[in-house]
Amino acid sequence: MKDKKISIKEAKKIPVTVLMGMIRRAKNYLKKDEVWQKLCKENDVAPEIIDLIPTKFGTLDVSAKTDHGVVILSYKLLCDGDFFKDYGYLIHEYSHWFQQCFGDKPTQGSDEGDYLDNPSEQEGFANQVEYIANHEGDDKAEEYVDDLLEYHDADDKGDKKEILMANV
Repeated sequence: MKDKKISIKEAKKIPVTVLMGMIRRAKNYLKKDEVWQKLCKENDVAPEIIDLIPTKFGTLDVSAKTDHGVVILSYKLLCDGDFFKDYGYLIHEYSHWFQQCFGDKPTQGSDEGDYLDNPSEQEGFANQVEYIANHEGDDKAEEYVDDLLEYHDADDKGDKKEILMANV
């Protein structure tokens, strides 16, 4: 599918077996990833735990979310034909999976208060940005953070940028 643009309508028609194969390939790739391995070490689990994380595609207004330990990716991620570049979203959401399934208290919802002030989101983004830096370079990671801060109209961009770039 790489380099082939498709509509959201077409993305939703992709057979579930194909979608699950794409998720399986992503998980197999991430098992060897430095950021994923760091997350596993911090949570005292083997990288293979990724195989047990419920992950699916769904209709979302956002790129991805984790709801009660289930990671949901937007069909929109498939429209540009390059799902590989979206693996950073999996790192972000799998960070939330660890928070929700291994934490000692519920995580703050993404719609509770200022999104980028949410410590759970800051951790997820910091891991995602580290992944981007490792695979696409520091400049791409910084560009992603700048775009993120602009999109969310962050008021204290300097402080938030420092938090989100902390792992780079």
